[in-house]
Amino acid sequence: LVTRLFGGAEFDPEKIAENCAEDVVFEDLSSSYSEASGRSAALSALRSRTQSGGATDEGSQETPYVIERLAEGSRSTGFTWHRKVEGVEGKGLRGTTFVELDQDGKIKYMREIAEPLFKPGSSTEALLKAIANPSEEWLEANAPKFDPRNRRNPASAEEMVRYLWDEVNGADLGEVLRVFSEDIVYEDFNFPEPMRGKKQVEEFLNAFNIPGIKFVPERYSEGTKVACFTWHVEIAGIDGQQIRGVSLYEVDSDGNVSYIRDVAEGTVKPPPLLALATALRPGLRRFVPA
Repeated sequence: LVTRLFGGAEFDPEKIAENCAEDVVFEDLSSSYSEASGRSAALSALRSRTQSGGATDEGSQETPYVIERLAEGSRSTGFTWHRKVEGVEGKGLRGTTFVELDQDGKIKYMREIAEPLFKPGSSTEALLKAIANPSEEWLEANAPKFDPRNRRNPASAEEMVRYLWDEVNGADLGEVLRVFSEDIVYEDFNFPEPMRGKKQVEEFLNAFNIPGIKFVPERYSEGTKVACFTWHVEIAGIDGQQIRGVSLYEVDSDGNVSYIRDVAEGTVKPPPLLALATALRPGLRRFVPA
């Protein structure tokens, strides 16, 4: 269903809306409205993905979703994507979408997020360290715990993400790295370039092991080789809405994690650079193709 609705050259918001439940919830974490509830609201949000007729100001055909990696779920899935404009080399705006179906096979929940065009890089680490203010009680209550005797080798991508985030959950970096492939590619869209290989990924994970920051998984997709999940980050000392996001993991033939994409929402919606890029290059929605 997802491949048929989102992966074709002809993007049809009405067709997608027809396959949504009446009470569908569509969270667009890059948009000013953030959440659309109900089929009609979801349709309006989907229509914003294209210009009239799917053509850009230059007259070239645009494709809002070129699917890159797709979780193989029957009731829940997720996929990475990029925008494409006919005749333009390179990728447009990139992102990740999570989709969950109800018992009738209708889309009941979607969360989508696009990359930020401004990549703050290591400034993200500095910001999180500055704003997190954990008390001793908070640290004790939220300290991750993992018994090394429970180490195992998950048999699928879905089992892998559940193992890493429900069981290990940051308590044992060595165990996390053990199930990563040597040539893993890790895309965190707060950074301009992906981390490549275990050494770079280990340095990145160590840098973001910040007291007072808690990563909380929400919904998991099914998937043998690819799995997607939604999450939010709780920050000690800050009440109210926390940072939300979507991640997608792929495992290789040995069952090790070979690819990760993390995308977290920004604090300003839509991000100013994304709004400007959309106005200037509505098909790609990036200033320069990736």
